[in-house]
Amino acid sequence: MKYFGSILDFTIERNNDLLRAFREQLALARYIVMPEIFELVAESPASRFWVSEERATIVISAMIAGKPLPRMRPTKREMFNEIYTRFLIERKKFPSKTIYELVSAIVNQPAPKFYLTPRTVGELIYRIKNGWYDKQFDRNRENNPGERSTE
Repeated sequence: MKYFGSILDFTIERNNDLLRAFREQLALARYIVMPEIFELVAESPASRFWVSEERATIVISAMIAGKPLPRMRPTKREMFNEIYTRFLIERKKFPSKTIYELVSAIVNQPAPKFYLTPRTVGELIYRIKNGWYDKQFDRNRENNPGERSTE
C-alpha cells in the first residue's frame, strides 16, 4: 500500500524520466509558459509505466474479474486500460504465462505518456528541483540505518 509521502522503489528513475521529458520540452519551446510545458511533459512518452508490478497485477486481476474501479482517478484509469489492452494481446500470445509475468513485462515497456495531470507534473518537478525527494531519502536512511544505500 502506498501512503502519502512514501518513496516508491522506482521514484528516482521516475523523477529522472520526468526531468528528461521536462528538459526536452523546454528545449523545444519557443516561449516558456510553464503550464503549457507541464501539459506537454504529461503527454510525453515515458520510459515505462510508472506503477509497480504488484499494484498493476492487482488492478489487472480486478479488471479481469469485472470489478469496478470507482475511486480511480481518470489518468490512472486510462493507464490501467492501456496496460489491460496490452495484457489481453500478450495473454493470447503466451497463454501459459501468469498474470504477474505478463503484467510485469508490460509495465516495463515504454508508455505512451506519463499518465499524470499537468498540475501533478508541475508539483513533481518543483519537488525534484527543490530537493524534496533528496530530503525524504536522507530521512529514510536515518530511520533505517541498516538498509543499503542506493548510491
